[in-house]
Amino acid sequence: MKYNFTHSRPNFGIVMAIVAMLSPVFSFAQVRIDWQNCYGGEGDDYARSILPINEGYLVCGGVSIPQNTGMISCGMVSNEANIWLIRIDNQGVLQDQQCWSWDEDFHLKESISLERAKTDNNEFYMNAHTFGEITILKLDENFNEIWRLTPGYDGTQMLPTDDGGLLLGGSYGMINKEEVGILHKIDGEGNTEWKVSTGMSVVKLIQAKDGGFWVGSISNEILNDYYILKVNQNGVIVDSISLGAAYPRIILELEDGFLVATNTGYGGENAHGGYDILISRTDEEGNTLWNRYYGGTSHDMLCNIFSNTNGGFTIFGYTNSNDGDLHNKDGNDYDIWVFHVNASGEMNWERNIGSPVHDEWMDHINSVKRTGEYKYVIAGRMFWEEMPSGDVNCSNSVEIPNSGKNYWVLHVTDTINSAGVPEPLPQVGAQVFPNPTKDVVHIQGIEPVEVLVYDALGQCAKTCHGTNEIPLGDLPKGMYLIKAVLEDGKVYMDKVVKE
Repeated sequence: MKYNFTHSRPNFGIVMAIVAMLSPVFSFAQVRIDWQNCYGGEGDDYARSILPINEGYLVCGGVSIPQNTGMISCGMVSNEANIWLIRIDNQGVLQDQQCWSWDEDFHLKESISLERAKTDNNEFYMNAHTFGEITILKLDENFNEIWRLTPGYDGTQMLPTDDGGLLLGGSYGMINKEEVGILHKIDGEGNTEWKVSTGMSVVKLIQAKDGGFWVGSISNEILNDYYILKVNQNGVIVDSISLGAAYPRIILELEDGFLVATNTGYGGENAHGGYDILISRTDEEGNTLWNRYYGGTSHDMLCNIFSNTNGGFTIFGYTNSNDGDLHNKDGNDYDIWVFHVNASGEMNWERNIGSPVHDEWMDHINSVKRTGEYKYVIAGRMFWEEMPSGDVNCSNSVEIPNSGKNYWVLHVTDTINSAGVPEPLPQVGAQVFPNPTKDVVHIQGIEPVEVLVYDALGQCAKTCHGTNEIPLGDLPKGMYLIKAVLEDGKVYMDKVVKE
């Protein structure tokens, strides 16, 4: 295995002063690869989902060859469907793994997802989507199975709820079209609390800011007729917002409306050709404020979108275009594509991440999660028979001959956006205690994805991920700045004294 360690923590005070003077002169993007690694055995291994956890990440996907080969040592028996779940540390080093196999009737499809359970026990949910059978597993931090549920078509979408349970959503599937658009709420033990039919296929679930849920739906009667449904915590549909032809694959609830995004191959005014990424900004009633197509004349596919504190958005996808909105890409091979747009949808910058060699084998990325202030972790698949080149700095072909496609995980930092200083969250509702402290401090009232501890000289003394408990016992006495980064990129900062 080969690693690319390029990440460093600069002096906090100096960086902020320099940024304040120089940030207006930036005109292009620099998405820095902090580290990357690839994982797999013989055959094709497809990473489908990545989940940030404390001190590392969980990555899961499908494996085509069941016997123990290469890095796969947990053992599988089926030649039809195998799930490989791995734990890696904060620099991508493999720590632990587990395998699941189903019989020949399972026929594993592409959709596997991981979500953190909202409990205090470091539990998580895994969703395996097949040809009509959805299997939900609840697992503890050691990969032990707590329970298993097979809700049928109800589980194509999965959203952890604040009470430790799940909201599941589904479509009519590929076979049985009688159960249309079921929303299925289960508790943390896997017991059904309520079910409701939306009358439409469910394609996206997100948590609403008021504690309810937004449900992206497709009409089963009229082509290109899409909706966002508002559902309260008791399963009652309380609102319906028509989106017209704006397919709700990704939904972001904003302060004054929604951002809705999808892939489209139907074309339209200002479309580039092939498949484009289509983003629509609407008001609270679903009225379109702007529509924009992004891409080139070939295939440009969406993976995820994140809102930024400056009002803009960072978009992750993959592409084999080399024209249109892509200005820094050579050839028609597939690359990861990252770009940023402002609040009006105008593109600020774009960058592709890939290699000039054998990128036709890099099918796509499947999962992108935010890990901190303008920091992201990406999971997908890759296959290079030759030595790494370009942005690619890992290869299993030497250690594992005929390895096929492999899991590919990258951690990146958007250095242009991180040059800006997001406004700290107001301290109402958030608290760091005890203060002073001799050992651990607790952050109450928020759920940070990353916590950075800076000393009096502005040096980063400690970094923690996905936890509200920050150990300071190993640090010298003195004053420290606690900087907690939330999932939406906002920052809460406070001072603490270590005795």
